[in-house]
Amino acid sequence: MKKYFLLLFLVIFNFGCEKVIEIDLNFNEENYVIDAKINKHVNSDKAFSEVRISKSRPYFSDLIEYVIDANVKIIEKQTGNEYILNHFDEGFYSINSFDIVPESEYELVIIHGNNRFISTEKLTKSSLIDNVVQGQINTLSDDLIEIVTTFTDKPELDNYYLFEYGKKGNLQPARDLYINGNSFTFSYFIDKNNIPQNRELIVRMEGIDYDYFKYMIQIVIQTNTQNGPFSTPPAPILGNIINSKNDDSTVFGYFKVCEYDEFILKNIFIE
Repeated sequence: MKKYFLLLFLVIFNFGCEKVIEIDLNFNEENYVIDAKINKHVNSDKAFSEVRISKSRPYFSDLIEYVIDANVKIIEKQTGNEYILNHFDEGFYSINSFDIVPESEYELVIIHGNNRFISTEKLTKSSLIDNVVQGQINTLSDDLIEIVTTFTDKPELDNYYLFEYGKKGNLQPARDLYINGNSFTFSYFIDKNNIPQNRELIVRMEGIDYDYFKYMIQIVIQTNTQNGPFSTPPAPILGNIINSKNDDSTVFGYFKVCEYDEFILKNIFIE
């Protein structure tokens, strides 16, 4: 009789510890995601502008809802010149080869439905890339390739840069805290699967301001963090674009106005 009682107790205890947790996966709030830039090469007086507009998506969805019917323009504040960006595909708007006034502010204006998104930035200048070579350092992983970049920092204090290796989000923010006005060489390790099939890698260097530097630091940290079951979930990263028609609207993305330089590293050796 005691054995039956013990068995009954264990069964009741087992079912008593179960708890159903319901996770609300409804996704009703759609926010805008806007990546916008004006770029000019260091040695050119001409600039171009590119804007990509989409809406945020549910966590488990792979579908991106692009905004294809927005009105997008750039206003050069000093002269009042306006530049209309044309839509091409997948929420991508652009305009090529317009004169840029380095001392002027530039305002991004996007109108879509009842929303009016705005942001104002000024050109941040850049240095030139001196050289890029493939390094020889062996890592613990055979999948990583060392890319060695050399540049000479601008003599002014507090310069910030963003290096981009290829077109797959390999980013490295940098600042001139200890190298002001000097030549500097550093290594970046890139997965060999991110090397184009032609074995040529475009290395891009942009001059950026402090606010965008902080923004990109957060992006890189959250992108490179492997979130385990007990880690802190990624926090929303807000940029410098606001919705002037709705103060409660959340807008993701950034508008930057930057000089840049590029270097093409050829004949990359991959084992």
